[in-house]
Amino acid sequence: MKEVENNIPVHMEEEEKQIYSRARKRVSFKIHLTIYILIVIFFWLLWYFLFKGREDTTFLKFTLAVTLFWFVFILSHYLIVYKLNTSLLEKEVKRLKKQNEKLKTQYEELNKNDNL
Repeated sequence: MKEVENNIPVHMEEEEKQIYSRARKRVSFKIHLTIYILIVIFFWLLWYFLFKGREDTTFLKFTLAVTLFWFVFILSHYLIVYKLNTSLLEKEVKRLKKQNEKLKTQYEELNKNDNL
């Protein structure tokens, strides 16, 4: 028997698994944000100390592009983890519960008809 499934301990209750999964996603975002900040600071310091006074602005454009494009990914990661994930997850859980109840009712009706 596995002790861990999808990086979640098997012995946990369903609610604990959901909390654990949400916490794992939030930690992942925080790591992503930290890496972004460190890399962007590194590129801007590199530009400031090595390329600032030069006529060629290629490195400045590159640094600006990395900062802005990566920010879009950071922002989308934030929205998915903190804003959209909860509401989408809750909607999906409700939909699956409703679907499960419908199938259960159909199954019970079939069993009732078979017993008659």
